[in-house]
Amino acid sequence: MLRGLGIALLVLLAGAVFLWRSLLPPAPLAVPDRGAVLERVTLVQPGEGRRADRRVVIEGARIDEIGPATGTDELAGAFALPGLIDMHVHFPPDSGLRQSEIHTFLFLLHGVTSVRDAGDADGTSSRTPREGVREGRFPGPRSFACGPLVDGPRTRWPNSRVVADAAEAETVVAEIAEAGWDCVKVYDDLTPETLDAIQAAARRRGLPVIGHVPRRVEFEAARLDDVQHLTGVPNPAGNLEPFPEVLATWRRFGAERAARIEAASLRDGVAHTPTLVTLERAFAFRDYEALRTSDEAALLPRFYADVVWSPVEGMPFLRTRDERQYRLLEDAFRAGARFVGRLHRAGVAIHAGTDTQIAFLIPGAALHREVRILADAAGLGAEAALAAATTVPGRSLPLEGLGRLAEGAPADLALFERDPTRDLDALETLVAVVADGRLYRRAELDAQLARYRDYYGGAVFDTVSKFVARRMLASVFADFEAGSGEP
Repeated sequence: MLRGLGIALLVLLAGAVFLWRSLLPPAPLAVPDRGAVLERVTLVQPGEGRRADRRVVIEGARIDEIGPATGTDELAGAFALPGLIDMHVHFPPDSGLRQSEIHTFLFLLHGVTSVRDAGDADGTSSRTPREGVREGRFPGPRSFACGPLVDGPRTRWPNSRVVADAAEAETVVAEIAEAGWDCVKVYDDLTPETLDAIQAAARRRGLPVIGHVPRRVEFEAARLDDVQHLTGVPNPAGNLEPFPEVLATWRRFGAERAARIEAASLRDGVAHTPTLVTLERAFAFRDYEALRTSDEAALLPRFYADVVWSPVEGMPFLRTRDERQYRLLEDAFRAGARFVGRLHRAGVAIHAGTDTQIAFLIPGAALHREVRILADAAGLGAEAALAAATTVPGRSLPLEGLGRLAEGAPADLALFERDPTRDLDALETLVAVVADGRLYRRAELDAQLARYRDYYGGAVFDTVSKFVARRMLASVFADFEAGSGEP
């Protein structure tokens, strides 16, 4: 009997060890020391020009020297652009599944070296990726983060700071500044008075105000530093219809209002981060199975496609779409893209951003798609679209020289076998990326991706992660009104 009990205990112990090892993720890709020399590369500053056969010396986190090539190396002949910048991302909640690492890694895999985290919806998602990369615990892009969302009393996200009057605006903005966040993200339910108070408090602290034009505020009165998703553009103040019904205003968007929005954007120096890829993915969702089985979806663990983004049990706003709404989303996409082209031609700053965490917006890959949409559907062309993901947003973020290939600038570069400003298909030819002065070669990135895929494809992780995802969905969206919209 004792012998049988001993065997049973050994079996249980072996099972526990197997389970533990199955849930233990692979070590992050090693973060290399800063510094590198790149020989015989062509430097491409999107929208400004190129310099062939250059030698780039990186010391620490900065570009120390740019001059004529003096030798050759394995990256000779590559086209070096500033590292790509995604101006609207969200990271996953801290679920214990260590998803921050795979998200930051996927950005790097696609040449993205800086992101703006446009709001932490549940209070657990922003610090880990920002601090983990900053401290060198795992590789990824630098993150400029807004922290909590700032909204009125009818907010729907757990990590919102409610502002009902000027005194609360001062308190909330002071809290955001003291916590070390880089921007203030405003949302739908603010009034003209509370938005003005928030902006005044933010200006005193040198913080930009980005986000949604609140539903009760006219676009011309909002004067945000950076408008997200073209909110407030087609619809006048007071339109409180839920998403996507509110998008019907794009069907009535005429020349007079377009001229007013363009003039206000130029007058007040308002930038736009349209995230057109969000709308495109929203109407592509009518073929959920095609998205679920796509190569891009396979870059993340299966619980995203099978649970979080499921039309049956996923985010609430994915469960009620019908064909009429899909046509509404398509019409809004086309009209919005045309207007973005108009803003660009008028000289308004356009920033490329994606809204990762929305269904099937995969870190890095979604930015490549947004660049293509800006180039084609919005009519910017390849070079201007890439400028919207490098040169232009670099001017708006609080790091001098970001988005530029110049001596003294941050050492952030994406190197390609072919020139993406000539053909956007070349975005798929990434051969290396330099992030904050650290050089990562494509072979190293591919090997790490294979390790992640082996781990995430395991039956134990797949089962446990789907269970955890269902619990997280129930927690985050517990008070979310059906049909109330997307972030």
